[in-house]
Amino acid sequence: MKATIISVGNELLMGKTVNTNLTFIAKGLRTLGIEISKAMCSTDEEESIQGALKETNDELIILTGGLGPTPDDMTKEVVCRYYDLELVLHESSLEAIKETFARANKPMNDSNLKQAYFPKEAIVLKNENGTAPGAIIAKDDKTIVLLPGPPSELRPMLNTVLNYLESRLDIKVYQEGYLVVGIGESAMQERLGDFYDRHPSVNIAPYAGLGEIQYIFTSHDKEGLESALDAFKKQFDDVIVGPYYTPLEERVVELLMMKNQTISFAESCTAGLLAGRLVNVADVSKVFKEAYVLYSNESKIKQLGVNQLIMDKFGAVSDQCVYELAYQLAQRTDSDLTVSISGIAGPSGGTVMKPVGTVYFGVHYDGLTKTYHQVFSGNRQMVRDKAVTYALGLIYDTLTGKHEDKY
Repeated sequence: MKATIISVGNELLMGKTVNTNLTFIAKGLRTLGIEISKAMCSTDEEESIQGALKETNDELIILTGGLGPTPDDMTKEVVCRYYDLELVLHESSLEAIKETFARANKPMNDSNLKQAYFPKEAIVLKNENGTAPGAIIAKDDKTIVLLPGPPSELRPMLNTVLNYLESRLDIKVYQEGYLVVGIGESAMQERLGDFYDRHPSVNIAPYAGLGEIQYIFTSHDKEGLESALDAFKKQFDDVIVGPYYTPLEERVVELLMMKNQTISFAESCTAGLLAGRLVNVADVSKVFKEAYVLYSNESKIKQLGVNQLIMDKFGAVSDQCVYELAYQLAQRTDSDLTVSISGIAGPSGGTVMKPVGTVYFGVHYDGLTKTYHQVFSGNRQMVRDKAVTYALGLIYDTLTGKHEDKY
């Protein structure tokens, strides 16, 4: 089966909104072995939407956006005119929309009424996070899927769509993979060598993020997939931190919970980003004690007692400073593991010896304090994000004992 994805919205074409829906849908379809032949963006105009529909003969057409209550939200109406489908009131959708407004203690506007109209042939997808239901419509030899634009509304619906599609496909596609941290994509490619050639029945796709890479294995051959996964794990166990779909911060919290240990941070250039990543995880309060954002040199001295002589001689961006921060943090918080970060995120502040992107890390664990440093590329935000991922990798490796072999 081949698919076309049509993303509707002027904001996408103006550069105001990044089209993350396309990536999310593409990954979902990939798990079923569905190939995307086209991806198009359309304005909020009938002629543009119809033009996109004319350009595809694929069996599956997914449209996102344009299901809201305003006049320029016309995706559903245009699709129904194009395929000659009659819109009728879907009573349960109307009730759901009314309930949404009632919970917010607001009156429902007349403009929202159109969101409850669908072709009678449609499978209506309930929207748990908004007022725009989605729909699956079978028309002749095509399946047309309508999904709302906001990712928070679209993403929960996609699981229902994928289940619907899987139940109608004759083939089974298997997918697994790993999350890799602490190594760049080019270095991984060098180490992979002829790995792809040794597993011809498996599609292996790397998706590089900021400091981490997802390796997703897809195949119709279950045994071939398992063989490739086992071989990959043996060859790259030193950089694998878990399944590709489990965020690194979740793995860190899992390990801390298993060990019944606690953690605290002292952040300078990352200014709380590390703590923010960790607290995305449910129940993190069981292991996370506290964090300091110590941006100025004075705050490092005042709050954690870093020696003024260290600051004068070595500076805040140094092994000596992050050592002291991690060590003093452990004494003051009594946490089992403490991490400190200090660096030069840029765009200014770099020197020949310590260029922009230089970040130092201190880790205190099991009575020992160790320091590490990296030079990250990219703009200010990228440097900070990469530093956070690297720190999480350090924590994971420290808790698993892998750090002795890697650093």
